[in-house]
Amino acid sequence: MVSSAGVRKHILAAFDELPPKQRQLARFFLNNEDIVAFASANEVGERVGTSAATVVRFCRALGYQGYTDLQAAIRTQFPQYRTAVQKMADRMANGDMMDDLPTRVAQANAQNVQETMSQVTTENLTRAVSAIISARKIRIFGSGLSTSAAVLAEFALRSLGLSARACLGSRASQAIEISQLTERDVVIVISIWRYLRETIEAAQSAHTVDATCIALTDSPVAPVARIADHVFVATTEGAAHSRSLTGIISLIDLLSAAIAAEKPHQSMEALRRLDKLYRENGILVSE
Repeated sequence: MVSSAGVRKHILAAFDELPPKQRQLARFFLNNEDIVAFASANEVGERVGTSAATVVRFCRALGYQGYTDLQAAIRTQFPQYRTAVQKMADRMANGDMMDDLPTRVAQANAQNVQETMSQVTTENLTRAVSAIISARKIRIFGSGLSTSAAVLAEFALRSLGLSARACLGSRASQAIEISQLTERDVVIVISIWRYLRETIEAAQSAHTVDATCIALTDSPVAPVARIADHVFVATTEGAAHSRSLTGIISLIDLLSAAIAAEKPHQSMEALRRLDKLYRENGILVSE
């Protein structure tokens, strides 16, 4: 039986050749394997706004006999998932969604981090870190839910002595930043569903001037993933109504740790200078 990883590989390989409606299905399958594993073709079609017949044609275009064949492949990675779904359904039916909420949030976030780290390759990490370290300047773009992650990325990189800045102002001020990019710069774009146009435009502008673009996103077929030179995919499943940034934050931590490991003396010196300024200017609370 083909594994779930094989399904993702087939979808990514065929993505550029798929018609628009099937591309929507591809994104849904990649981002919602837990739903596809147990939903009917009709239910999947309704969620995407298409028919069950289109779902079946999509599966056949990927080389599967039909929907149930592809679904069986996806289920290979969910030996215990159905039980979790059933438990969630029971809690909803009984009206006890608040029960053990801290534990469920902790479990969701832990799973996000684990799945995010499992998708990182050493080669991609090494190349991205090399580009960041050698960059003349680093500009970080993130809007909406991604804004706080962009601020964190700026702080993490600047603390290590790098020339980084989060671009969070109006579209006019972002345009000024974009207009000054060159091939010697690095642009980091943080974009998770729902994808905002201004972040995608920043990635496109970086590509136009041959600046290195690094994307932190939630899907290998997210708009910025189709543009960036280096793509890091985070799992962003939330225990509540919103997406979780835990996976994105873990990627920022990973990049920071890799930079510090690559340039330990420079990083340590930058941190010492920062600590000295904190203390000399009374920024820290007296111990």
